[in-house]
Amino acid sequence: MSLTSTSSAKSPIPIVFDVLGTCFSFDPAIDAVREMFPEKFSSEAHARSVIDDWFHSSQRDFVYLSMNGGYTPIAQILKATLPRVLQMNQITATTLTQDDLSPVLSIIPSLPPRPSLVECSALLLAAENPSFQLMAATNGADKTTRGLYKSALGDEEAEKWMYFSCDEIEVAKPAPVVYEAIWERLRSKALGKDGGWFVASHTWDLYAAKKAGFKTAWASYEEHDLASDVWSRPDVIGPDLVDVAKQIIAWETKKLSSRSTAQD
Repeated sequence: MSLTSTSSAKSPIPIVFDVLGTCFSFDPAIDAVREMFPEKFSSEAHARSVIDDWFHSSQRDFVYLSMNGGYTPIAQILKATLPRVLQMNQITATTLTQDDLSPVLSIIPSLPPRPSLVECSALLLAAENPSFQLMAATNGADKTTRGLYKSALGDEEAEKWMYFSCDEIEVAKPAPVVYEAIWERLRSKALGKDGGWFVASHTWDLYAAKKAGFKTAWASYEEHDLASDVWSRPDVIGPDLVDVAKQIIAWETKKLSSRSTAQD
């Protein structure tokens, strides 16, 4: 049996991407906060550490609320926690309003894509034997997420992606039920019979995805260090999404070829 005939009967292999931090960057908030408080930031690195603190503490609060039955959309948490983060980092001495902080908060619906996202998407969507179905699985809102992908990829390509938001089940990642719901969505489209991939720049996300049965791929540009003694190692590690995509294609091509050889 040829490689082509083996793969033609197969459904696309699903690849699920985390969104915030993995596919889209909070970097514009760094420039915005420096412009708002130029006397407080001596360097780009200082501003980056404050924005990272904001993003990470918002994720923490998002998860902790969800764990205790108080699920709240993450955009609300980002807006509510920025004044506190600025005070904790001694950027402001009083609590600013969301209107005061609109130059920073207004970037949330228009985050820029990671530089490698566009090429990664094109590479995977063009692949054949094997082919792939891409999904964005986000802690963010469905409407905002679709808008981000349309802005980054164009309407036609963005429509080829599937989308899943934690808002749909009102449970935050990395709760196991979220990854179960993602599998259910994929299987409702006859996807994932032979497994699937989960791509993220956060090891905590990949740890949960692997426990749920996904193969995992880590883009190193955000965390830089795997802390593998804690989170173990993903199946694929790359410096950016394009490198990760190429490794996934190579992995699945090799697997498909091995199956074809065995059937011959």
